[in-house]
Amino acid sequence: MTLINTDGMAFIGPGSEWFWTALSGTFLAITFFAIYRQLRLQRDTAAIEQVAELERVWASERMSRSKLAVLLAIEAGTAPVDVPDKAATHVGDFYERMGYLTRTGHLNRRFVYEQWSSLSQRWWARLLPSTAAWRARDEDPRVWEDFEWLARTMAEMDQKAGVAHPWT
Repeated sequence: MTLINTDGMAFIGPGSEWFWTALSGTFLAITFFAIYRQLRLQRDTAAIEQVAELERVWASERMSRSKLAVLLAIEAGTAPVDVPDKAATHVGDFYERMGYLTRTGHLNRRFVYEQWSSLSQRWWARLLPSTAAWRARDEDPRVWEDFEWLARTMAEMDQKAGVAHPWT
């Protein structure tokens, strides 16, 4: 019993078109896979660089001074609209950028949740009174809308995971 009929099979010359078509298709598939793999590695590298940049900015001296100024103002009972504008803006814009990158899919939502969930929610809770005052004063409801989205999304993910925080 013959499973594969090899009578008249040609690899070179007339009748070998099937072989060369199959071979070129195989090489094409391998090439597409290699290109896909390379693009995926480039995307992963870019994401790692973005995360490293976010961590560098968060740990910078300027950010530390901004966070301290906001915390001292809140502790002193400063009116929300009078919290140091530049310091609060520096912190809020950081989370606004992170929220935008996460919302648009440039940062992995699960990674942001694992690394930044509690910090983003705490800072949103701290800056919410000031944000509400600035939104009312400037009549612009879009002030830090991606920051708000980020904090809300992180809270929803916490709720699904059964995590409770004292500030919520």
